[in-house]
Amino acid sequence: MYNILIFDLDNTLTDDYENIKEAFKFLLKNRNEKYTQEKFEKFHEIDKETWSKRADGKIITPFENDLKKKVEWIRASRFIRFYGENNITYEDAVKSNDIYMEGMKQKVVPQKNAYEIIKYLYEKKYRIIIATNGPKVVLSSKLEKLGINKFIELTFCSEEIGFMKPHENYYKGLFRKANIKDRNGILFIGDDLEKDIKGGIQNNLDTCWCNYNNIVNNTNYKPKYEINSLLELKSIL
Repeated sequence: MYNILIFDLDNTLTDDYENIKEAFKFLLKNRNEKYTQEKFEKFHEIDKETWSKRADGKIITPFENDLKKKVEWIRASRFIRFYGENNITYEDAVKSNDIYMEGMKQKVVPQKNAYEIIKYLYEKKYRIIIATNGPKVVLSSKLEKLGINKFIELTFCSEEIGFMKPHENYYKGLFRKANIKDRNGILFIGDDLEKDIKGGIQNNLDTCWCNYNNIVNNTNYKPKYEINSLLELKSIL
C-alpha cells in the first residue's frame, strides 16, 4: 500500500523535551551560569511559543529577504527574550544560540524503539524520509546519535525552504527535493496534530499520529492511523 514513509523527527523519533534540556544545560555551563529547572521551563516556554508563531507566520523579522539572517534572528530572539533585551546584546544572543545548537548535538534522547522500527522498515524496503521543522545544523548529528542515518534516504528541514509545517510551501519543497510526483503510496508519521497531521491531510497524504501520551484529539484533524508506540507501525506496514 505504501512505498514512501515520511517521518517527523523531534518528539516522533527523539524525545525533544530532554534534548532541549540537555542543550540548555550545555549553554548555561558554557556561560558559567547555574542550571535550575525553573530557568529551563522559562526557556522551554519561550522556545515553544517562538516556533508556534513561526509556523503560523506570525513572526516578522528585519531580514525577510535573507533566509539565513532571518533564521539567525529568530533563533537569537529566544535568548533575548529569556535574558531580557537590556541584559544581552544581539551578538551575544547569536553566540548563545550557536553554543545551544552545539549542545543539541551532544546528547540525543531517542523515543523508545526508534532505532528498531526504522531498521525494520528499511529492511522491508520502504523509502524512508525525514521531514522536520528543526534546525538543519543539528539534523545529521541527531540521526547519527540515533544510529539511523544509514537507513534514511533523504532529509528535509524548514530552513531549506523558508516555511514550516504545515505550510503548503514546505510540502512543495519536500516533494521537489524527494522527486515525488505522485502522493499516493505515502504515509506521513508524526507527533504534532497541528503541524504533522494537519499538514499531511491538507497536502493529500495519509497520516499516522504518534500519540505517545494518550491525549484526546480535540482538533478537526483526524489521522488515518493512531499509534501509542513506534512498534505499532509493524501492524500497519
